[in-house]
Amino acid sequence: IFSASIRLLLVSGPTPGSSRPFSSVTHCFAELKMPALRDYAAFLSRRSRRRKPSAIRTLTPLAAIPGMISLAGGLPNPSGFPFSGLSLSLADGKSLTLSPEALSKALQYSPSPGLPDFVAMLKTKTNAIHNIPYPDFELCVGVGSQDLLSKVFDAVMDEGDDVLVENPTYSGALAALGPIGCNLRAVDTDEHGIIPSSLEKVLQAYPSAKVLYTIPTGQNPSGATAPTQRRQEVYALACRHNLLVVEDDPYWFLYLDATPEHPQPKSYLSLDTERRVLRLDSFSKVLSSGLRLGWVTGPKELIEQVHLDLQGSCMHASGLSQVLAQELLSRWGEAGWASHVSAVQALYRGRRDTFLGLCEKHLSGLAEWARPSAGMFVWMRLLGVSDSSKLISQKAMAQKVLLVPGQAFLPTPGVISAHVRASFSLATPEQMDEGLRRLAALLRDEH
Repeated sequence: IFSASIRLLLVSGPTPGSSRPFSSVTHCFAELKMPALRDYAAFLSRRSRRRKPSAIRTLTPLAAIPGMISLAGGLPNPSGFPFSGLSLSLADGKSLTLSPEALSKALQYSPSPGLPDFVAMLKTKTNAIHNIPYPDFELCVGVGSQDLLSKVFDAVMDEGDDVLVENPTYSGALAALGPIGCNLRAVDTDEHGIIPSSLEKVLQAYPSAKVLYTIPTGQNPSGATAPTQRRQEVYALACRHNLLVVEDDPYWFLYLDATPEHPQPKSYLSLDTERRVLRLDSFSKVLSSGLRLGWVTGPKELIEQVHLDLQGSCMHASGLSQVLAQELLSRWGEAGWASHVSAVQALYRGRRDTFLGLCEKHLSGLAEWARPSAGMFVWMRLLGVSDSSKLISQKAMAQKVLLVPGQAFLPTPGVISAHVRASFSLATPEQMDEGLRRLAALLRDEH
């Protein structure tokens, strides 16, 4: 009665091969495999539909074909470049020296999606991590995930469209969405991310919404990480209501509490049997924020729209950054990369635990917060304070302690917030201690 492609299994006991009881609508829906999306025309913005391939950019990959004589491109002659070599000292005392061939690639124009070998490396790495459920996914490198996020929004959002965002949400996303003129529809969250019942309620109120934007790991600003079951529930709703899911996950590599018994939650990309997730990743937190390297992964039909945007804007991410990252990752291998990520996680885990201990010392009875399992932020509700903006912009600034008022992260204009975002990424333990002491003194004065 539905379709031969819909595989619906109804049983009263556990799913075969699983100890999980078949006890909820979400679990039932997980067995309902809807046809994967193939036609994305209804999701594309008017601007995106007007984009055409750059004739010159389209020829760039062809110049690399062996035996090809190119008189087409406007590539500058590298003999005019003042660089002859590049070597970097690494934190482990070793050095990374680019070969002449690698340096040549780094200094010249390159394909808009990224240097082919680097793109291939990222596709292999991303698929190994997320086990993407469909084979014909595509990937595009960009000038950091923030730039790619802006391009994704531009590809799928028009003025007047409804976009579903977490409340609170990333201020950089609000900055990217604002000029588009779309309507931000706030979905309530808790310490486990999006609340599915709130999402369903908002979808009932705004059935024309076509995009859900979420930061599922170490959310900025709240620090919340959605467990796998919560993500499955949200993804099921996205499928039922025909939403694209923009999964912004720059803190994926800063998940701090994984154990063999409790592994890191699965990504939305790993759940994406219907080809409706665009996932953004970043090297900013684990290699360097100044490299400005991010990548977006998803259905090739949507990634191609990001390609077209790149062709007409920045052309491509820095070749030097791509080559440096590729050479470093190649030298490390998977074991070296895993070791590095583990060391970065240990760094942030220690800083988080120190910060939370000092919060207990200074702010007990004055503020409330949840322990983040990922990222670099603690989201605090200041007790007895209705508008944190006034406290921070006036009194806290005067006492030389800086936090971000919660209002900066709210999708609804004009709403006040009792929350503040605190970061434990840079301050020394001594600075954390003194900063929280100053904040506590201000809060006592408020009472």
